[in-house]
Amino acid sequence: MYLDLSHADVHSVDGRIFKITFTPDCMEHACRCLRQSDRVRKDACCQYGADVFVPERQAILRRATEIASVLKEDRRDPAGWFDDAEPEPDPDAPAGIILRTATADPDDETSGCVFLQHSGERGCGLHRAALVHGFEPAEIKPTVCRLYPVSFDQGRLGLSPDFNHYSCAGAEGPTVYRLMREAIGEIFGASLVQELDRLESRLGETRLRVLPTASGPQEDRLTSAD
Repeated sequence: MYLDLSHADVHSVDGRIFKITFTPDCMEHACRCLRQSDRVRKDACCQYGADVFVPERQAILRRATEIASVLKEDRRDPAGWFDDAEPEPDPDAPAGIILRTATADPDDETSGCVFLQHSGERGCGLHRAALVHGFEPAEIKPTVCRLYPVSFDQGRLGLSPDFNHYSCAGAEGPTVYRLMREAIGEIFGASLVQELDRLESRLGETRLRVLPTASGPQEDRLTSAD
């Protein structure tokens, strides 16, 4: 499904991002975990925390005062915001490693990203802090969060590995590319968006939604939405 690109950093793209639909508003979507018997869980995609590059961690810590102001009282200490126990070596990452945000319960990897522990009803505390204090969320939000449900790895742009795990995938809405086009441009530049626009036009506008098979959501299939 991957199509070649001429971009300096992004060498190929999964053509499904031009076809598969996604919920248009995560904050309004009633999240369900498809592989956990349709269990309802707000912000389900954030339950494991998120990958963070070293410069992204530094950017978050520079805004520690603003971020702490929107977090719950017992979550305001920056010392508890990251899991440094097992940094993942990655030669393509800045500083050569990938870190992770901590989870609410360090002993439960599914307990939710620590930045969900804020004073609002739901959503990312980093994003909330930026809106409250008047700076751009992109200043502090990790790239993996800004791109979701798109992923970027080893020069390939595609769907996040857990894309089919949640009800937002294939919901009524725009295609993944249309929804994430602006974020892709902010991160990778206008030249990539121009090339992706040409691919989108060439592939046509037929949309696909993800539907579970009769044997369960583990064997998802694609179906036309038009």
